[in-house]
Amino acid sequence: MTTSTAIRAVIDPASALLAARTEIESGAPSLGVLAQLTQLTEVLLTQVETLAEQLTEARTCPVTQLPTRAAWNALAEEVCASGAAVVLLIDLNDFKPVNDAHGHAAGDAVLAATGGRLRAWADGRGYAGRLGGDEFVVVVRDEPPLAVAISDLRDELHNPVSHDGARLSVGAAIGVAAVPGYTPEALSAAMSRADRRMYRDKGRPGRR
Repeated sequence: MTTSTAIRAVIDPASALLAARTEIESGAPSLGVLAQLTQLTEVLLTQVETLAEQLTEARTCPVTQLPTRAAWNALAEEVCASGAAVVLLIDLNDFKPVNDAHGHAAGDAVLAATGGRLRAWADGRGYAGRLGGDEFVVVVRDEPPLAVAISDLRDELHNPVSHDGARLSVGAAIGVAAVPGYTPEALSAAMSRADRRMYRDKGRPGRR
């Protein structure tokens, strides 16, 4: 298959397939047509592979390597469908001062460390995700001793993050709510309750 034919196949694969189909249905496809179909299949597979990589990137936060909200929702519904579950909303304390004093690279280091800590904490029992900014979400199966585990998580999130010779201190407000069922509506309602409790933990009545 010539380069120009390959370019035409990429630009208009539907026409290329139609032309090949017409010749095949005639009962005597040429070797050139079969070669074109092979090349066209390779082009389409490459495009599908590229699209799959782009989709994965779009569903993963590049800083924390955690699922973004849409991807996390799908994972959370799987956890909730498997039995009793709990959702945690986490908002970092004193994150803006870190950015202001040390720059965005330091802020990204804090976000990346937080993502790693949440992923390690949830591993084997649920999933962590990043909602945006310095807000995170976790869903885990409601298994004892969950209260102790959440206390341990709070301690872990308060540990300083080392970056470029500095120790960056942030804390975290956490709101926890049980998921009453496994429907998307139940998950959304639990997240709303956890969000309100997280802001109470932060010392504010709610979002402004």
